[in-house]
Amino acid sequence: MLGTKIDRNYETETQIIATELLAATRENRSFLTQMRDNLRWDDKLLGWTMENPNLRVQLFRFIDCLPALKSKPEIARHLREYLADRSVELPAALKGLLGDGLTGQVGATTVATAIETLAHKYIAGENIQQIIKTVAGLRRDKMAFTIDLLGEAVITEAEAKSYFDRYLELITQLTDAAKSWSQVPIIDRADGQKLNPVQVSVKLTAFYSQFDPLDPQGSQERVSERLRLLLRHARESGANVHFDMEQYEYKNITLAILKQLLTEPEFCQRTDIGMTIQAYLRDSKTDLQGIIDWAKQRGFPVTVRLVKGAYWDTETIQAVQKDWSQPVYNDKAATDANFESLTQMMLENHQYIYSAIGSHNVRSQAKAIAIAEALKVPSRCLELQVLYGMGDKLARALVGRGYRVRVYCPYGELLPGMAYLIRRLLENTANSSFLRQNLAELPIAELLAAPIVTVESEFEIDRVFKNVPDTDYAEAKARDLAQQAFANIRASFGKTYLPLIDGEYVATEKSIESVNPSDFNEIIGTVGLCSISQATQALVAAKTAFQQWRKTPVATRAGILRQAAQLMVERRANLTALIVLEVGKPLRDADAEVSEAIDFCNYYAAEMERLDAGENSDLPGETNRYLYRPSGITVVISPWNFPLAIPCGMVVASLVAGNCTLLKPAETSSIIGAKFTEILVAAGIPPGVFQYLPGIGSEIGSYLVKHPDIHTI
Repeated sequence: MLGTKIDRNYETETQIIATELLAATRENRSFLTQMRDNLRWDDKLLGWTMENPNLRVQLFRFIDCLPALKSKPEIARHLREYLADRSVELPAALKGLLGDGLTGQVGATTVATAIETLAHKYIAGENIQQIIKTVAGLRRDKMAFTIDLLGEAVITEAEAKSYFDRYLELITQLTDAAKSWSQVPIIDRADGQKLNPVQVSVKLTAFYSQFDPLDPQGSQERVSERLRLLLRHARESGANVHFDMEQYEYKNITLAILKQLLTEPEFCQRTDIGMTIQAYLRDSKTDLQGIIDWAKQRGFPVTVRLVKGAYWDTETIQAVQKDWSQPVYNDKAATDANFESLTQMMLENHQYIYSAIGSHNVRSQAKAIAIAEALKVPSRCLELQVLYGMGDKLARALVGRGYRVRVYCPYGELLPGMAYLIRRLLENTANSSFLRQNLAELPIAELLAAPIVTVESEFEIDRVFKNVPDTDYAEAKARDLAQQAFANIRASFGKTYLPLIDGEYVATEKSIESVNPSDFNEIIGTVGLCSISQATQALVAAKTAFQQWRKTPVATRAGILRQAAQLMVERRANLTALIVLEVGKPLRDADAEVSEAIDFCNYYAAEMERLDAGENSDLPGETNRYLYRPSGITVVISPWNFPLAIPCGMVVASLVAGNCTLLKPAETSSIIGAKFTEILVAAGIPPGVFQYLPGIGSEIGSYLVKHPDIHTI
C-alpha cells in the first residue's frame, strides 16, 4: 500500500543493480596507474594527492590562496613555501618545479595552469554563456541540470542584492535559451506531465547579509521578500527553484522559512520547488519526517533532495571547539546507512514528496532504484542526481537504465569557487570516498557491501581540562532564554551598585551612570564611586583577612571557585545579556566570555589543588619539595573590553592562591563587576578577602597601584 512502510531491506535487488552499474563505471586498467602515466598535470596532481596525505594538505592550502596571487614570482614563492614542508614527500617531477628564478616561474605557470584546468573539471563555467554551452551538452547526453551560483557567505547587502540580481538574470537567459532546445523525453516529461527544462539551486544566506538564527523574524522577513520575487520570476519564466542546505546552524531556520513561505496562498500549490536533507546529520530523520508531515497537510508535493552533506569538517571542528554535541555522524558507514534509510523513507512516501537522490556511491543509487522498482514509484516522483565532474560514468549508466538524471552544475569565477573546489577535491581524494575506492578498484563485494554501523560515538580529543560549552543559538530554546534574559536585565535598570568593603556594601558621596553604548538613552544603573578613604579601609580589611585566608585549606578555597562557576552557569543568560547591554558586545561574543569566566574558576581551582599536592624532585642525597605560599594583597584593575572574563580570571587566580584581592573595574563596565561580586559573595568568599572598589581610574587606581601594602598588581 502506498505510504506504508514495507519491512524489507531490498538487499538482493540492490546487489544485482549495483553490480551492473559498477561494471559500467570501471576502467580496464588502474586509475592510479593512468595518473602516473598521464601527461596532463591536473591529473598528475590529483593522483599524487590521493597517494600522499601530507602533500594533499599542503597543496590544497596552496590552491586555496592561488586566486589571490597576481604574479608568477608570487605564485612560485608560495608554491615553494607550501611544498617545502619537511613532512611532504614530493614526486620528482613536482620537486623539479620548485626552484628559484626562471625554473620557479615555469613551475608556477605549470602548476597554476594545472589547477585552473582541475577547477574547470568541477565548475561548469565562469559565465552564463559557458553554462548554456555546458547544459546543452548535458541535454545531448539526456541529462537534466540544476545551476548553482558559486560563492560563500555574503557580508554586505550590496553583495546580497548582486547575488539576487544574478539569479534573476540566470533564470532569464537559461529559459530564453531553452526555447530553442529540442525536447528530450526522458528528462522533459514524466508520466505524461511536462517538466520545466531549467532549474536553479539557491542558498538562503546568499540573499541577506545578516541572515542569522539569532534574528529569526528579521531574517525570515528580509529573505522571504526576495524569495517571493525569485519564485514569481521563476514561474513566469518556466524554471524550477531548489533550495540548498548549508551549515547546521542554518538548518532549522531554513526549513522554517521555506515551510512558511510555501504555505502562503500564492505558493501553496507550487510543485516546482525543492528543499534539501543532509544524511550526515544525526537529526535528519526527524527533519525528513517533519517535511513529509508538512507536505501531507500542504496537499501538493515538493522535491526533497537527499545528499550526504558537504560540511563535515566544519561541523566537526566547530563542535569540538565549542564543546557542543556533534551534529554529524563521525563514521562514514553511519552516514551511508542513514542515507539508505532516508531513501526508503522518502520513496515510501512518494505520493507526498518527489525524491531526488544525490550520490556518487553506486550502492546508494542502486538501493534507490531497487526500492523504486519494488514500490512501482512513478517516474515523476524520482530522479537521480550527481555533481558536475564527478560520477560521469555512473550518470550515463543511470540514464541507460531509463532514469531521469540531473547534474548539479556550479558556475562562477575561480575565486568564489575555490572553497567549492577544495570540498570536491577533499571528497575525491579521501580514502573513505566511494569514488576513491572505486578508482583504486577494490573488490566488488567489499565496495558494494551494506554499510555496517558499529557503536557510533562522537569524535573526541584528549584534554587535560574540559571547557564549558558555549551556547548554541541555532537552538530555539537558547534564543528564547536569551530574550528572557534581556527582559530581566532591562527590568533591573535604575538600580544602584555600591562598593563592597569588608563584607558590607557602603554608601558613597559620588556616583556615575552606566549607559548602553549602543543606546545612550538606556541607563543600565548607577554606580557608587569609591573614595580614597574607603579604599584605605579596604586595604586594612584585606590585611586583617589575609592572616586567616592564607591558612585556609586549598580545598576550601577551590570549592568557593567551583561554586562561583556553578552560579555563573545558572546565571549565564543574564550575565551574557548584561555584557551586551553595558559594553555593546555582540551576543555570541558575550556568551563566549561567560564561558571563559566559568572556565577560569574551574581551571584555577584544579591547578591550585595540583600545586598544593606538592612536587617531588629528589636526587641522590637530596630531598626536594616545592611549596607555594601567597604573596599578600592583589589589586586587579580590569579593562572594559572583556568586562567579566579578564577580571574574573585575575581575581580567582589570586584568591585561590591565598591572596586577598581588590577589584577596580573599568568605569564603563562596573555593573558587570558588581554582578561578579554578587556571585563571589554567594559562593562563600569571606569578608575582606575579596572587595569590590568601583571608582575613577586616575584616582582609586593610581592610589592602589602605588600603595606599599599591595603585593601584586
